[in-house]
Amino acid sequence: MTQPISELLLQRILAYWAWSGVTIDAAAQQRALVIVTQALQEPAEERLSFCLRTLQAAMPPSPELANAYPPLRRGSMRYGAY
Repeated sequence: MTQPISELLLQRILAYWAWSGVTIDAAAQQRALVIVTQALQEPAEERLSFCLRTLQAAMPPSPELANAYPPLRRGSMRYGAY
């Protein structure tokens, strides 16, 4: 028996949030069900991309990270003075 598309979408939404560090509580599950309900109104080939766009828009912005490298200095690469 094949898995219904609504179940697949719900699994992917909850997995995406879990991997992103979102706590999966009752409110998150309810939001996921709302997204799946909206996605089922889309054409069949657009459902997963609709879910991903909606998920990315719903994610809280990540804090800005510091640079992982020292600032570039042109003189250190022997290009000469700029």
